[in-house]
Amino acid sequence: MSNLVLHAVIVYKPYFKTKEEALAEAHHMFPNEKTKTFVRETESSFRVRLHPKTQFDKTSYITKVINPSLSLVFGKLKS
Repeated sequence: MSNLVLHAVIVYKPYFKTKEEALAEAHHMFPNEKTKTFVRETESSFRVRLHPKTQFDKTSYITKVINPSLSLVFGKLKS
């Protein structure tokens, strides 16, 4: 897992009710990551992207469930 890079933070509803709350949680958890501006809302969650998906191999994603309110998505950067 050492060659994987954090791609996105997924925060689940109802623990986080707005995109702003999701973005604030991502900023709180990863203050040194600069690119936290894209938030996509689904029916059950908010996905905060830390790096664009175009930087990753499409088949390399791994999701790690941290707790009921949070999951982290890792991926392998393109060569």
